[in-house]
Amino acid sequence: MSTVSFSVLSYYPTFFTNENINIGILFYVEDTNQGYFHCVKNWGRAKAFDDELDINFMKDYLKGIQDEVDHHLFNQVSKFDIENFVRFYVNEYKFSNIQTIQTINSEQFIDITKKMYLKFDYEKSERLNKIQEHQYISNLLKSSDIKFSRKKLKGNYNEQIQYDYIIGEYAIKLFTFEGKNLAHLINSAKTWAYNAEEMQGTYKTIFIYDKEMEDIGYYDSIIKILSNHAYKVMIFNDGIEFLLSLRPNASLLSLVK
Repeated sequence: MSTVSFSVLSYYPTFFTNENINIGILFYVEDTNQGYFHCVKNWGRAKAFDDELDINFMKDYLKGIQDEVDHHLFNQVSKFDIENFVRFYVNEYKFSNIQTIQTINSEQFIDITKKMYLKFDYEKSERLNKIQEHQYISNLLKSSDIKFSRKKLKGNYNEQIQYDYIIGEYAIKLFTFEGKNLAHLINSAKTWAYNAEEMQGTYKTIFIYDKEMEDIGYYDSIIKILSNHAYKVMIFNDGIEFLLSLRPNASLLSLVK
């Protein structure tokens, strides 16, 4: 088994909202004492996210991170301290909490993680499908000793409600907007908002979503609908961090500020 830690680098264009876009991932493989930094390649998507963004500055900034990680790779005089490395990045460019996982194949885990967090760098044919994405999240939970189930719940009228994960008092539903007409998702959002209302008193509903750039008006409407009766509505990065914070101990996975 290999021990792999990773942290996602996101760009925050303003201090006043939590809107952000993933632009890189830093990995550390403890067994080999090697760090790897992979940055975004889809610059058009980054520009669409913030039309005032200086792309050339961002490219230079990310190259600086890459050079610093590579410098340690070729001059291994000490252990690569990923915790110390990421803590200096604040404000517009910020690394997420560090996640640590036990895996049989570190190279495969790194490749899949890149496809999870930098999915729009890949052609649609190369991206993970829904089953693979769920399997990735399940593996993170299992590695963290977080018990979960996918049992079907009964609503007020004995209808079956199928969440993606049940973890303790939390019921989690994943929403993906990729490649879908957001107008058609409004009805689905209304259904799940109703389900969340029905589950109140039994489970706290958490909606975790990704985000597309098109149809921003519909996107905002869907988030408002989901928020009506949910315990939390969280973008993917934050949602995964919250789920992993439910671990019973910190021996296999640590969350580092």
